[in-house]
Amino acid sequence: MFAYFKLPVGWFEILKRTAKETINDDCLSLSAQLAYYFLLALFPALLFMVALASFFPIENLVGQIVNSMGQFAPPDVVRIVRDQILQVARSNSGGLLTIGMLMTLWSTSAAIVAIINTLNMAYDIEEGRPWWHVRLTAIGLTIALSVFILTSFALLIVGPDFAQGIADRFHLGQAFVWTWSILRWPVIFILVATAIGLIYYFAPDAEQDWVWLTPGSLVATALWILFSIGFKIYLANFADYNATYGAIGGVIVMLLWLYASGLAILIGAEMNAEIEHASPYGKAPGEKVPGEKKKIGAAAARAYEEAQKQPSPHPTLPRRHGPPTPDPTPANMVTGGIIAAVFRLIRGRRVGE
Repeated sequence: MFAYFKLPVGWFEILKRTAKETINDDCLSLSAQLAYYFLLALFPALLFMVALASFFPIENLVGQIVNSMGQFAPPDVVRIVRDQILQVARSNSGGLLTIGMLMTLWSTSAAIVAIINTLNMAYDIEEGRPWWHVRLTAIGLTIALSVFILTSFALLIVGPDFAQGIADRFHLGQAFVWTWSILRWPVIFILVATAIGLIYYFAPDAEQDWVWLTPGSLVATALWILFSIGFKIYLANFADYNATYGAIGGVIVMLLWLYASGLAILIGAEMNAEIEHASPYGKAPGEKVPGEKKKIGAAAARAYEEAQKQPSPHPTLPRRHGPPTPDPTPANMVTGGIIAAVFRLIRGRRVGE
């Protein structure tokens, strides 16, 4: 895990390169694209998560997750999500394995497909997988992230009651309960970073080793939390989008929050890419041939070290000093014959005189 933190250059240089590459790759426009797909996938995603949450032994799990989001997400975002959940609860979804739910899963995976395309751009990778492989990868990531999010928040929701039960059973007192209340925030941070790490691992068309926490995932998580809290404070004290835009004010706030979330993911990916590019193995030239994935991260470092240990199959010969000897090509042979004939003709005339 800590191999990613062994930087070939300083942190300031990595941050400077990340900022420059973020602008060069037009991540600001790509974040707008992600926000558009995120918004379109919001209702299908909530429909799928509500159906999936029915398998968890916690009452109103998705509703409690939305209430937890209110601690850092803007109020308009929480309100829109809560209203969508109420609409989903009133409708009859018919279960998890229905044609309608499968179409919902397909629609939700469109947001992950957009992430896959943008991450390939960040890593300077040309997509080589067929479209159905990309879509299946996106569907698999959608299911995995949904299960991961529900499981993580379920542990956080039942955590206080679980901590209180342990404290009462082993007579640990309220200190243990307060300790859990403080530690749950670092736990949330690590869980979000792990979810982003899953995206960084499975989304790009590259061969890499699984790394639990990377600098990019940590930076993306920190930026996402800072963006969310900062945007919430800004809306509470300096702006009122409902007064300015009327009924669509909440939708605009949602789009801006999704835009900031997409930008945080892309900036983290750019940082990982810049760390990889700054390394010796990242600078090695070589094209990606069809059927072969580009190696990045620890996998690229291992391949580079193995290549350095192997002897070169074509040993270089010592260079001779002096002008290079021309190759005896047919054109050179004809030219030499013409010059020799001219010299013979001139010499014959001098002898005759």
